[in-house]
Amino acid sequence: MTKIVLTAILSVFLIFLFGQIWSFSGKAREAEGRYAGLREELDRAREDKEALERDFEFYLNPANLEKELRARFNYRLPGEKLIIIVPAPSASGTP
Repeated sequence: MTKIVLTAILSVFLIFLFGQIWSFSGKAREAEGRYAGLREELDRAREDKEALERDFEFYLNPANLEKELRARFNYRLPGEKLIIIVPAPSASGTP
C-alpha cells in the first residue's frame, strides 16, 4: 500500500515538474524572441546615430552647410543672380 502511495505521489510530482519545465522553456523561447527583436532595434538605432553623427560632422563645415542651403532652399547671397542653363535644341527640333 505504501508503495502505491509513494508511486502516486512521485508520479504527481513528476507531472508537476515536467509542467514547470515546459512552462519555463516556453518563457525562455519567448524571452529569446524579444531579445532578438530588441537587438535588431538597437542595431538600427546605432546605425541611425552613426548617420546623424556623419551629417553633423558634414554640416560643421561652413562650405558644406552653404552648399546644402543653396541646394535645398534656393538660398542666395544678396546681389547674386540665379542663372538657369537650358540645353540647346537638337538638330531634329525635338529635345
